[in-house]
Amino acid sequence: MFKRSKISVGVMLALGSAVVLPAMAQDAVQRVEITGSSIKRVASEAALPVQTFTQEDIRRTGVTTVTDFIQQLPVMQGFTVSADSVGGGGGGVTTASIHDVGEQYTLVLLNGRRLAPATSGTTIDIKQIPLAAVERIEVLTDGASALYGADAIAGVVNFILKKGEAPLQLDARINKPQHRGGEGYNLGISKGVGELERDGFSLFGSISYDSNRQLKAADRDFAKTGIISFTDQQGRQLNFFNGSSRAVPPNIDVKYLNPTPTDPTHKSTTSFSPYFLTAGSCPPSHVDIGRQCYFDYTSTVEIAPEQDRTSLFATGELKLGNSGFKAFADFAYTDASILARIAPYPAEFSIPIGDPLFNQYVAPFLTPTQLANVSSVNVKYRLYELGNRAYDYQTKTNHLVAGVDGSAMGWDINSAFTYSMQKQLQNYAGGFPLADRFTKALLVDRTIDPFPYVLGQLPAPMLQALKDTQFVGTYNTTDIKMVGVDARASRELFKMSGGPASLGLGGDYRQTSYKVTANPAVANAEILFDDPQPEYDLKRKNSGVFAELVMPVTKELELTGGVRYDNITSVDDDISGKKFGSTQNASTFKLSGRFQPTKSVLVRGSVGSGFRSATMQEVAQPLVDFGVTGGSYVCPFNDAFDPKGLKDLCWAGPLQVEVFQGGNAALKPEKSKQWTLGIVLEPTTNTSVGLDLWSVEVREAVTSVDEALILADPGKYIDLYTTKHKASNNLDFIAIKLMPINIGKVENQGLDWDLTLKENTGFGHFTGRLSGTYLIKSRYTTPGTSDQWETSLGRYGSNSAVSFRNVVSASATLDKGNWSQTLRWNYRSGYKDIHHDVDNCAVDDGVDCIDTQLDVPAYYTFDWQTRWNAMKNLQLTLGITNLFDKKPPLSLRNTGSHQLGYDPRYASPVLREFYLSASYKF
Repeated sequence: MFKRSKISVGVMLALGSAVVLPAMAQDAVQRVEITGSSIKRVASEAALPVQTFTQEDIRRTGVTTVTDFIQQLPVMQGFTVSADSVGGGGGGVTTASIHDVGEQYTLVLLNGRRLAPATSGTTIDIKQIPLAAVERIEVLTDGASALYGADAIAGVVNFILKKGEAPLQLDARINKPQHRGGEGYNLGISKGVGELERDGFSLFGSISYDSNRQLKAADRDFAKTGIISFTDQQGRQLNFFNGSSRAVPPNIDVKYLNPTPTDPTHKSTTSFSPYFLTAGSCPPSHVDIGRQCYFDYTSTVEIAPEQDRTSLFATGELKLGNSGFKAFADFAYTDASILARIAPYPAEFSIPIGDPLFNQYVAPFLTPTQLANVSSVNVKYRLYELGNRAYDYQTKTNHLVAGVDGSAMGWDINSAFTYSMQKQLQNYAGGFPLADRFTKALLVDRTIDPFPYVLGQLPAPMLQALKDTQFVGTYNTTDIKMVGVDARASRELFKMSGGPASLGLGGDYRQTSYKVTANPAVANAEILFDDPQPEYDLKRKNSGVFAELVMPVTKELELTGGVRYDNITSVDDDISGKKFGSTQNASTFKLSGRFQPTKSVLVRGSVGSGFRSATMQEVAQPLVDFGVTGGSYVCPFNDAFDPKGLKDLCWAGPLQVEVFQGGNAALKPEKSKQWTLGIVLEPTTNTSVGLDLWSVEVREAVTSVDEALILADPGKYIDLYTTKHKASNNLDFIAIKLMPINIGKVENQGLDWDLTLKENTGFGHFTGRLSGTYLIKSRYTTPGTSDQWETSLGRYGSNSAVSFRNVVSASATLDKGNWSQTLRWNYRSGYKDIHHDVDNCAVDDGVDCIDTQLDVPAYYTFDWQTRWNAMKNLQLTLGITNLFDKKPPLSLRNTGSHQLGYDPRYASPVLREFYLSASYKF
């Protein structure tokens, strides 16, 4: 065993590199369940790499939410941030992802048990976890635990919430950025009564409210526009622009019958802006490309959405007489909202030939030959005066666990029933027009004429007529429910040289349903430009059994073996009455060991396998409208390449392309292999060093092909092309399908490391912590191939993401008397930005399109916090995040969410922020 001084225990608790959990006192022998094992044991005997973070660790970071804390950990990469809800498909969800393997491979638990997912798979929305109720967080950075399920391929995040007797506590906090926007505050109250052994019962409850205001792109100079002038690493003065041809005033596409090759002005399609051809230039917030004016939509979006959340948590334990058992129950309720605002509505509509609008704004700009052969006229208009499209993502969760825990006949037994559900409402809070009202106002009543007016100049009567077309209401409702039961038991079997061998057995069963119900206006495509949205009600059952054996071979060597069998049924759709996919099952294993030759050296390692079935939506979702691509692209079809006969639907200049999303019933299950090898050193009682080398390999990995890949290589991905018919203009458009496929392999490998030092000095008690993750390998096979490898390591990859080589966190804390000071450093290494080529012409030098790829520099920030115990029951904290007001580095990313100029997944736009908090215990 390690020599456990008070200092060394504190060191190991702080970073979780060693094997001591903070639930235990220094010399206690209480048997507890450790994250990653089914066997109750003395916590210091654990062998797996579990990072444990206490309330004190969380408090010193200055975060206000579970999301903020988890996503700043060095072991976390590849998660969904709240900014992804701003047009990036985040849907109001925030997630955890260990080692950049992916959020779908990271299992999130509450008090050791699953919650209802935020998706049709197992991905958990971590913003539903109430930070005020968290006692500690355990992060198992090793995959496929036998206890929780073989789908925990990357690892496990286990939130342990408070319980038992506690004083009445009031907490309040206010956040104020130095620059405009993004203000927030938090309020919380908690109380615990009763002590189980003394009173035979215990109860604990907390309620909290969190609120953050929106942050607009216009409030930050690095994010306020998609028109960016910059100097690349070759010293060239270049321009980047990512805009939309749906503009104010509108652009026009004219299609023709029987084009005449001998007439150079007579193409199958011509596009132009009547305003540009009349005025000779584009209006403000637009750029001329060809004869069209492209709108700088970035100037209208927000870069951090408005958020509100109310959380309630309660837990209780009741001693069941002298039976040796206790009953327990946990209840959690969350009502959360993310209000995300993106660019105003990109409307398209047709003008009939001969209509007054046609005669005034189309005919004067066509040649006689063109005019005689007009087939259709499509108008591309941005409904700027209707305001931003506002998506209100509301999530209500209820989570109930009830069970028993105790010992009988030598067995430690724990069993529980879980009922967990989420109701997700996607509401349209503004900015969406109804098709019939808009068409009537435009072509019948003539109360709207968008062609003569630039941004903000629409006359009051037209503005009112436009607002009268607006739809406000629920877009769709998603009901997710998980009902399950689990049981596990462990006991000592026989004596070995190092102690008793222990056996753990258990099983679990759960049924998960995922139901999507559309608003009638949505289901019937009554909203302009939207396609009908199908409804579905998907169900699936999961069951598994496991066994685990711990063998202390000697006092220095301990070995653990585990095996698990999982069965996952096909997906039933109760609305269509069809089954999708097939029943899938697999056996997986886990072997681990720890070797401690001296008191100051511990060596540990593990090897295992994993198994994951595709989500219900990936298997069974009908093809649904998914808006448009994040980037703008030139048409991939021409006379030389047109296997599907789509070239006649091509467009002039770069354009955001229509998108569908759907499932694939032929998906195979994913399988994985993972291993870890680590060492923990304690050279002195004040110092701890931990190193863990890890590797994860996923075969038959499921993902959708990125939009950029589909549009860059139509030959390879021709099956992912289709057409979309828009009722608003009665025209067909080229569209792509983002459908999941088994891409082959994903391989990630890296090193987690940490160093902790504690020392009493003349200035006070000093604690220094330095930890990080170094990625050695992060690669994946190109979708559609089995042996062509790509990587996002240190570069913006074809998956539209970056895998950072180094993520590091450091902190220095000085405690003296009633005062505590903490300085933190957060670091991400640099990377090569997205590659822009000449074809898409996103970058130019003022004359020609340029092929370029930026080097994005390393990004780091400092945070500072001072805490004062003003009196026995009152604690005040003042802090500053991003102490030196460091801006995010320039990125020319133009896919994903709508923010431009930086990447919101990797750097906060808030900049310097001040916070003040108070905690009072009665």
